[in-house]
Amino acid sequence: MEGHEKPLTQILAINSSFIIPLYQRNYDWKEEHCEQLFSDLIKLKDPQRHNHFFGSIVSKQQSLTSPNIYIIDGQQRITTISLLLIALYKLAMKGELNYDNEVSIKKIYGKYLVDEYSSDRKIKLKPIKNDMNAFDALLFKDEKDYDKESNVTRNYNLFVSWIKKHDLKLEDYLNAIEKLVIIDIKLNENDDAQLIFESLNSTGKDLEEADKIRNYLLMSLQADIQEKYYNDYWNKIEIYTDYKPTMFIRDYLTIKLRRICKIDNLYKEFKKFAEVSQLERGVILREMLEYAEFYDIFKNEKTNDVYLKYKFKELNTVGTSTVMPYYLGFMKYSKDNNLSVESEIKVFDIIENYLARRIICNLPTNALNKVFSTLQYDIIKFIDKNSKSSSDYSDVLKFVLLKKLGNSMFPNDIKIRDNFQTRQIYRIPLEYKYFLFERMENGNEKGYHNDVVNGMKDNAISIEHIMPQTLTKEWKNALGNEWEMIHERYLHTFANLTLTGYNSNYGNRSFAEKRDGFLDSKGEEVIGLNKSAFKLTESVKNREKWTEEELIDRCNILTERFLKLFPMISTDITEKPADTISFEGDDVDDICTNRNISAFYYSGQKTDTSSWKDMLILVCKLIYNQHKDSVIQLCYKNEIFFSNSSKNYFSPFAENCYVRTSSSTKDKMQCLRYLFDHIGIDYADLEFELVPISEIEEINTLF
Repeated sequence: MEGHEKPLTQILAINSSFIIPLYQRNYDWKEEHCEQLFSDLIKLKDPQRHNHFFGSIVSKQQSLTSPNIYIIDGQQRITTISLLLIALYKLAMKGELNYDNEVSIKKIYGKYLVDEYSSDRKIKLKPIKNDMNAFDALLFKDEKDYDKESNVTRNYNLFVSWIKKHDLKLEDYLNAIEKLVIIDIKLNENDDAQLIFESLNSTGKDLEEADKIRNYLLMSLQADIQEKYYNDYWNKIEIYTDYKPTMFIRDYLTIKLRRICKIDNLYKEFKKFAEVSQLERGVILREMLEYAEFYDIFKNEKTNDVYLKYKFKELNTVGTSTVMPYYLGFMKYSKDNNLSVESEIKVFDIIENYLARRIICNLPTNALNKVFSTLQYDIIKFIDKNSKSSSDYSDVLKFVLLKKLGNSMFPNDIKIRDNFQTRQIYRIPLEYKYFLFERMENGNEKGYHNDVVNGMKDNAISIEHIMPQTLTKEWKNALGNEWEMIHERYLHTFANLTLTGYNSNYGNRSFAEKRDGFLDSKGEEVIGLNKSAFKLTESVKNREKWTEEELIDRCNILTERFLKLFPMISTDITEKPADTISFEGDDVDDICTNRNISAFYYSGQKTDTSSWKDMLILVCKLIYNQHKDSVIQLCYKNEIFFSNSSKNYFSPFAENCYVRTSSSTKDKMQCLRYLFDHIGIDYADLEFELVPISEIEEINTLF
């Protein structure tokens, strides 16, 4: 590898084609990047300024017999300069940019943009497939034929608009461009392009994690295989994920590892997975493509079944970032096992039920990371273990979810009734609000009575507080002496909320005016709630007043409506497997106290154990093996972990590393929290498998 400082135009002028390898990302410089470059060039027209550093270009000769050059790093810079040169050339040719000499036009075209002697493609720069057609059109086609959706065209148009705003000549711009200096780094035949690329992009600031993963999968392959894999797999993956594959790759990796990976660590996790699995690149890409097709089907609701299409829409509305790994795993299982659409709908209904009930009970969403990263695995494990069982997939799904404890629980009807009357619906995340109002309004109809979600997003449908947010004297009198308590308790609950298209006009009008309608300040009629087409308003229309009595009654009506929409699930499966609970649960200490442990899962790997003491020692050993220096440093503090001890209530888990094990289960949990916090480990990485409670013990826990 050798590098030299030289003008960028000296690189552009050589008689070679510059090929952007297929493993590179699409061109994606933003407006601010182009604007900064253009601003720098305007400053460079000053004769006193001699050059401007423009980064590095890392390249490698395509082969010993070919003069063409692969751009390993710097494709964004070289593409952007080429777009600016095209803009200058086209404007000068159309007479919209002044110039002193036609030689300047010929220089741009014949020296920097086109290789007249090439036997293949005449344009020097060869972007990757999705950019090349747009790039070529700029040079050889009319404006009406430009690809207006491409970033290539967008930035070209920006340069055209900026050039037109300045009273400069072609030569002014050309002289400025010729002052741009780069470090030209040429790789030798034996240089490892992948390692050099990783080093240059180690900060992760310039590349998306998906870009680095694509490069890892394709860069080391021979050119013909590289092109085949790009066209057959990667390009299709990008299309299926709307050219935003990073989140999809995280979902794919969650399926493979059975744990959620942090986005900023995705490339390292993927590389480790690929190396450990020892799967051929084509095998990985083929499997990723299959999951990407399911991703596209779900996200874009691509199904011919009307009800399933609405189900996809509802589940997309409530959010997919946590649940998507499960959806993808199930859809693959469904395809492989030829499940019917009716069977699929059953499964999606159960998941929607689970999510809706948890929203009403205000259970933390972070508990779902562990649930959905292993749910498909847990179901398949049960099915494989009970191959003679007649239970279908949806029954097993119910069974597994009903065994969840703590913050992962499937809330029962008692919890729904308790929480429905106090849940502050108006203050929940927007997507949850859209979801709940749509479902409560439309019920289980095959088609929508109202497209509530889009109506709320477009402000055509609004949430109306029947009892207003600001109480007038009239409202206080109507509510009675307890008006303050009633207002605070019920204001943002379902009991006091409905849908309307006239929210801005209702304000804090009296209940009678809201119900019957009124004339606004302009003398225009405002339709009352009694003429509303929304089903949620049915239980409001015929009320004579709106006090706590009506609020309680409507709350009961809507609670029953919710329970009818999302009935409590049950299953005939009677096997009693071990209960599992995540370490991140708020009530994990209370649940685990007086319960026996049978195993634990750390980072998705199961370890059998029969005591909480052994669990603590084994977890400490695993973390020591991963973070040796940090654990040793912690032990030398001699606070909760110790570097030496002769006392029998301490146990060693590594050389000169001790932990107190003669303690309560709750204290052991606190010890682990201290360790996890010090190292920076997510509590969700640890899960406990508990010995099942006998029926007698289970009855006793209720009293």
